This record gives sequence, C-alpha cells and structure tokens, in this order.
Amino acid sequence: MKRFLKYHIKDRIALTQQAQALRYSKQAPILVFTMAKVGSLSVYQSLKKWGAAPVFHIHTLNETEIATSVQRCFDMGVYPDSRSPVSLLNKGVIHTERPYKVISLFRNPIERNISAFFDAFEVHMGMPANAYQGDLAHLEEVFYSKVNQRYAIDWYAQHFNTGIGIDVYQTPFDIDQKHMILKDDRVEVLLMDSRLVDSKKETLIADFCDIKTFKLKNVNVTSQLKHAGLYQAFKSHIRFRESYLKEQLNSRYFNHFFSTEDKQELVKNWKIN
Repeated sequence: MKRFLKYHIKDRIALTQQAQALRYSKQAPILVFTMAKVGSLSVYQSLKKWGAAPVFHIHTLNETEIATSVQRCFDMGVYPDSRSPVSLLNKGVIHTERPYKVISLFRNPIERNISAFFDAFEVHMGMPANAYQGDLAHLEEVFYSKVNQRYAIDWYAQHFNTGIGIDVYQTPFDIDQKHMILKDDRVEVLLMDSRLVDSKKETLIADFCDIKTFKLKNVNVTSQLKHAGLYQAFKSHIRFRESYLKEQLNSRYFNHFFSTEDKQELVKNWKIN
C-alpha cells in the first residue's frame, strides 16, 4: 500500500511541483544526471534540502527506455521507485535554449554492478533481499544473467554524451584531482569521482551551484540498508574471471576516469585466484 500511495499520489504531486519550479524559476536548472548506484540520490536530496535552483535526478533522457523500465516493474508486480521527470526535462530544458547545469558522478564498474544488483533485488528475485533464504551461488548466477554488465562502462557513450551533447571523452580527465568542469554554450557539467570525501564534494557542489553553505546527507547507501548482511556476504563470495575483468577495466570508460593503480587494486581484490 505504501508503494501504491507513493507512486500514484506523492510522486504525482512531486512531479507537478517540479514542473511549476521549472516554469517559474529564473535560475539555471540543475540535473543530477548519472548512472545508477554512484551516490547521486544523496546529492539530489541534499540539493533539494538546501533550496538550490530547480533540481532533478535522472539516469537517462531516453523516454522510451523509461517507459520500458516502468512496464517491467509492473510486470514483476513491483512499483517503480518514482515517477520520472524525463519528459518534463526534454520539453522544458534539453530541447530549448535554456542554460542548465549537470552534476555527474562515476564509480568503478565492478562495485557499481554489484550494488545495482541489490538495489533491484526484488525485481530480479521476486522477493526483498532480507527475505532471501537461498545460497550465494544462485545469486551469482542471477547476477550474471539479469544485470547488464556493460551498463557502467557504456553509460556515458549511450546516455550522457548523446543526451546533452557533450562528449566527456573528448577532454582528458584529471585522475589525480578526481573532478573537473566541462562547459558548452549553455551547459556546465561537474564530473566527480564518487570516492571523493563528502567534504570535498560539498565544496565542489557549493561552488558549482553557487550555494553559500551545502551539506551532503547520504541516503540509500547499500551497505546500510536492511539487506546489508547479504550484500556483504555476496561481495565476499563473488570473484571474477580474467575475461570479465578485462572487459570492465580495459574499457574506454575505465581508462578515462581511473588510474593504472586503480586497475591493479581491483584485479587484486576481485580476480579468481
């Protein structure tokens, strides 16, 4: 019942409020536009709390993809997490001449994929993670068969670059600083490594969004949710073949945003011995 009320009433009201804010605000809208499971919800919720310009949280600007994802949830008997503002953004921001700002975070693809699996656990398994009584080997089979393992490494090329018209790969990324700003005619983009400490993220976001004071409150952290025990057990259980690691860690995405040392550390931690 709670999910029904949230999706059909609370989220409808929230989307109406977003539309009004976008229509009447003279400030540049802020899009927290990232792949899923990189800490973007924390940034979005915190920006809303601190009274920034109209702010939106999205993982794609493809309306067909949104419709397919929503239908899949209903087919599984699960309500979507929220109603998407993508149609509103395409009409009111992306396909207009209005300036806007984008915050985009990224994360190493190995841990992101595992976190994404647990975030959509009920969709994949037909039950909440805290109700699962099966073994870890079965979870591993479902992880490989149900999760798009190329999602993270393809995300910028398939969603971001085409969605807003800025190719992040055209500008070398400062791997040591772990953040940078890109600018186009009417778009400013703040790219951040999700590993940055919160205090650094707060400073970067405050400067980028022209907020005097900004505090980041973390929400929806997988390791802190009800299924944290199963999540940690799965991370301790699963290890990856060399071919899998090569696909992930030799990708354009990984080589653009991460260092050789990062690659070596991930191979050390996740390769089958």
